[in-house]
Amino acid sequence: MLTRRELLGTAAMAFQPAASHRPNVLFIIADQWRAQTLPSAGDPDLKAPHLAALAARGVTFSRAYTSNPVCSPARASMLTGKFPHACKMPHNDLLLPVDEPSIALELKKAGYATGYIGKWHLDGEERPGFVPPGPRRRGFEFWAAFNRGHFYFNSTYFRDTPEPIRPQGFEPDYQTDLAIEFIRAHKNRPFCLYLSWGPPHTPRTPPERVKGLYDAAKFHLRPNVPSDYAPQARKGYLGYYGLCSALDENLGRLLRALEETEAAADTIVIFTADHGDMLGSHGLEYKGAPYEESARIPLLLSYPRKLKGGVTNDLLISTVDFMPTLLGMCGVEPPAGVQGQDLSELILTGSGKRPESVYVEGRLTQPDEWRMVVRGFDKLVVNAKFEPTHLFNLADDPYEMNNQCDDKTQRRRVDELTALLKSWMRRTGDRVPYPQLKEVRARG
Repeated sequence: MLTRRELLGTAAMAFQPAASHRPNVLFIIADQWRAQTLPSAGDPDLKAPHLAALAARGVTFSRAYTSNPVCSPARASMLTGKFPHACKMPHNDLLLPVDEPSIALELKKAGYATGYIGKWHLDGEERPGFVPPGPRRRGFEFWAAFNRGHFYFNSTYFRDTPEPIRPQGFEPDYQTDLAIEFIRAHKNRPFCLYLSWGPPHTPRTPPERVKGLYDAAKFHLRPNVPSDYAPQARKGYLGYYGLCSALDENLGRLLRALEETEAAADTIVIFTADHGDMLGSHGLEYKGAPYEESARIPLLLSYPRKLKGGVTNDLLISTVDFMPTLLGMCGVEPPAGVQGQDLSELILTGSGKRPESVYVEGRLTQPDEWRMVVRGFDKLVVNAKFEPTHLFNLADDPYEMNNQCDDKTQRRRVDELTALLKSWMRRTGDRVPYPQLKEVRARG
């Protein structure tokens, strides 16, 4: 009689695609694009026909969260399948240790061609920053990237030498050109390509060709934008949405290239972001906050060979889960030490246990650091002293305008969520306050 472990191993082997039929992976990151700004999320303002088409041919994950709503920590979690504190990336502008796991390393070992185009932000403080060939590229062979910087009309990138390349025009346009060249060059071999666009992160300066698409006075501001902040929010929306539409044009070019190379059916296309943008909600801008506009991210996943299109999935999923899930879809075993969940079978077949909750951390190493847990529609935030600061029910209060943290009738719910949060901390090796906090204060 087979043991439970042997049965699970047999089932996993049956689920894995043969090496010769492994799908391509086109992983698209749009920096600071929030989950609410999507046609398939019900946004009444965004003009993005290609994102709508991608959703129609794939799945919209309506409850995807970043592991930490800041660039470097979130990007590290996507690449390694580990929480930012665990892969030693608690804040921006740090060097990802070369001994951490990487999805590109695993796919490269499995025979994939790997490539990275655009913003990296995992190689320290240097800006724009040449990342030399070798272990700091984390398994990406083709390289047309820079470490950090948001100069959308005066940009720089590097290949395999420190000689800067300075293309003309709108940065995502040339990056998409390079991505299309990569797709065409690898039409006969499984590939994994990361395309990391800088917009709609600030500066909110879209190209001229999209500036007439929107009227600031006609935006439907979210109800949690304070009335006295509305004029400033409308100005922010105008630049942000213009950048989003410009990226959508480039997404259309990528989808056409997949069709032309007959790779569309067997390519997993992911459109996502490292974190969101407050855009005036609660009178705040940018990222780093535990609110939904900052912490929840878009996630569209298309895999025509395996997935029915036009579906919305409310699965709780984190950037930490991206790496093991994509490896699972490609028939590659995740490496040891990965903390994210392999949700590939659940996504592709609907079978398997759904995650009960998702864990998010923010402002690590800062005095105002926080932790957050979402279970179902209940959401709790605690501060660095582990004191509850925010409690919401997202079904009843999707705009988070009624903080129930001090409501004595909610004490049981607070206690349950606090216990769940502590369980996440134990399992992931997290500590409050973050261990580096004293060290950062001493340096600063």
